[in-house]
Amino acid sequence: GFIKFKDEFEISFDYKTTRIKPGLNNSFFGYVFRIVNEEDNNIDLISTPTPNIGLNIVIGKSNSIIPVNYPLRAINNWIKLRVKFMLAEDRLIFYTPDTFYVKENVGFKKQESYKIIFGANDYKQFKNSDVPSMTIKNIEISERGKLKYRWLLTEKEGNIGTDEIRGKKAEVKNPIWLVNNYQNWELNFNDDISGLLIFTSDTENGKIYMIGLEEFYIYSALDNSIQKIKYKEKPHFLTNSYRAIYNSLDNRVYCYLVDNGIFYSLDVNTGEWNETGSSQIIEKGYQHHNSYFNDSDNSIFIFGGYGLHTYENVIRRIDLDKNTWEDLPTDNTVFLPRYMAGLGSLNDTLYIMGGYGSHTGNQLINPHSYFDMFGYSIKNGSFFKKFDIPHLIDDMIVGNNMWINEKNRSYYALIFSKSKFNGDLQLLKGNLNSPDVELVGSKIPFKFLDVRSIANLYYMPETNKLYTITSYYTDSTTQVAIYSIANPPNEISFNTNKLKGNKSLVYWYIAIALFLLFGSIVYLRKRKAKTAANRLDNNRGFDKSVEIYPDERINYNVIFFGGFQVFDKNFMDITHKFSPLLKELFLLILLHTFKNNKGISSDKITEILWYDKSEKSARNNRAVNMAKLRSIFEEVGSCELTKRTGYWKILFENCDIKSDYVDFLNIVGSKSNLTKQKVNQLIDITQKGSFLSNLHYEWLDDFKASVSDIIVDTLVGYAQSRNVKEESDFIIHLADSIFNFDIINEDAMVLKSRAQYCMGKHSHAKATYEKFFKEYITMYGQEYEQSFIDILDIKE
Repeated sequence: GFIKFKDEFEISFDYKTTRIKPGLNNSFFGYVFRIVNEEDNNIDLISTPTPNIGLNIVIGKSNSIIPVNYPLRAINNWIKLRVKFMLAEDRLIFYTPDTFYVKENVGFKKQESYKIIFGANDYKQFKNSDVPSMTIKNIEISERGKLKYRWLLTEKEGNIGTDEIRGKKAEVKNPIWLVNNYQNWELNFNDDISGLLIFTSDTENGKIYMIGLEEFYIYSALDNSIQKIKYKEKPHFLTNSYRAIYNSLDNRVYCYLVDNGIFYSLDVNTGEWNETGSSQIIEKGYQHHNSYFNDSDNSIFIFGGYGLHTYENVIRRIDLDKNTWEDLPTDNTVFLPRYMAGLGSLNDTLYIMGGYGSHTGNQLINPHSYFDMFGYSIKNGSFFKKFDIPHLIDDMIVGNNMWINEKNRSYYALIFSKSKFNGDLQLLKGNLNSPDVELVGSKIPFKFLDVRSIANLYYMPETNKLYTITSYYTDSTTQVAIYSIANPPNEISFNTNKLKGNKSLVYWYIAIALFLLFGSIVYLRKRKAKTAANRLDNNRGFDKSVEIYPDERINYNVIFFGGFQVFDKNFMDITHKFSPLLKELFLLILLHTFKNNKGISSDKITEILWYDKSEKSARNNRAVNMAKLRSIFEEVGSCELTKRTGYWKILFENCDIKSDYVDFLNIVGSKSNLTKQKVNQLIDITQKGSFLSNLHYEWLDDFKASVSDIIVDTLVGYAQSRNVKEESDFIIHLADSIFNFDIINEDAMVLKSRAQYCMGKHSHAKATYEKFFKEYITMYGQEYEQSFIDILDIKE
């Protein structure tokens, strides 16, 4: 239907388009939106592929076209687009993350009604079916600067999108709700292929190789296609005991048999096999071992395995340059004999989780599932234990491959039951910094019969999806299925390691939580009223001994800790008004202002932001964006953007803008006058998260490191001045706050352990020390020198 507006309104939405890949039927041409008034005048935003990828604003009444410079870095990534209609002034302004476009004399009336359509439509003469390969979410409509409607478009099914502010319904035709892509595994390929198959992958290029007896198959994740290639000569050597691994250096697949030390390589372009290596008979079995290709030295590492009723914890290395095998030292205290474990890599460290085996290696003596996570350093050949995860399944085993996200250290693994033939695979998510885990995504059906079954997990960066391949070999055929799920997968409706039990128990927990929340609100309101009354009795003077309670915390306009955010005078979030460029420009000036009270020169700003532009172009860009900054900060409050001294500075002095960073600097700048109240305020500010955690600029790293060092030094210095016995709870709180910024801070560990010991929590104190001890080994590769007894040297 039509929506009526007066004077001014704005539409904003998040938009993503996908890069065309060779052979794919993706298109950049089509209507992003059409806006039509009741007199059938239209304004369109159209995506076009030629001569360059771009957007065009079409004003139907005047038949004029405004070409928009589309930010190419935004392809495959979300960007925010905005269009503002200034009806009284007959003006349109269109914003991209980098710039804006103004069109005068559009033909608006001061009060009009509009129909707003995204994508295809069948409305009157405006019908069209041309839609670019786009995704949209978070459609917001504001009137006179006030948010009026918001359609997040996070529905899972149906043909209606619901506005979360007023409940206004929007009709959706042929929707593909992407939230399901993050929750449900999609079956991309399913077939029964004659004979035996073994598997490996080229994840960087989105390929899975299926090596058969007559030919091999290449599955492409980019276009969900299968290519079949005949061998020049059949691999008569291939049996169910062989395993395959892809070599990214020479674009070949290597098939090897651990038992006899022979390996073969396949040219994936020609289908030609080469035999390499020497026969070296070893009467062992290594089924379901873990392997890893190390591109830094062109070698394959092999861990564990099972055969002849024996579990292994051997480590073997194949040198593909010298065509030799060697046994490497193992560690019987960390790497216990096992098979059916998961392996993932991060930098030069391999992580192995779970599996099935026994301490002795003998299948007859107490075989069981493992729930440990440990690491192996390729550089120095050493093992270290990380932690044990919760026992999610009593007979749990793990798919052969894990994927570790190098950006946040999260890992994903497939887990399933060893005792079920017709079972399920479930995706497990964890983080290398914590033993906590959770189950994400839907289940995948899986037939498991020991060496006849395979389950592998791959991450393909080109599609940003996780892929699972399952296989079951039946002597004559291999049943193969390939599934995918968008990254990062959503959590399922419960957290396995934190909540177990029936639904009624869950409802009781919710009821108790609501009761406690209500009680807390009532209590805090009463306390706030009482505190206010006390202050009035003191002639409105501020009693600095009064603690700051949660409901009395300062509302900040500009927030740095826990991620960058900006709020206007009415505390409405306007962070979206900062394009990536504006955000970086603002932070450059502000942080250098506080760094030395000098500011930053125009030349330095140009060097960082517009290094690729001419002097004139850089000067124009700077002038335009400085004007934008001033305009935005008129909504926030009074502050001054000045260049009086020859350097750009932002002055917050004598203004009504409040920032957590300013308060942070005021607190840490007077360490000699620190009070408990100020320390609590510092903790309140910093516990939201690290400094500008959602932003990553090379020049910003020094600022981030400096802030973390200052926080740690301030809190450690203050804690060391307190009496551990008298203020144990407070010391523990301080230590935990320090750990948020330095997970192996020795002073924090000593303080917390001593405080816990003084409270009589001896086992907790020991646990704090042991956790630190393990993290210290992981970080420095050596043991912490002081013993638990040494650090408990509490002076009377």
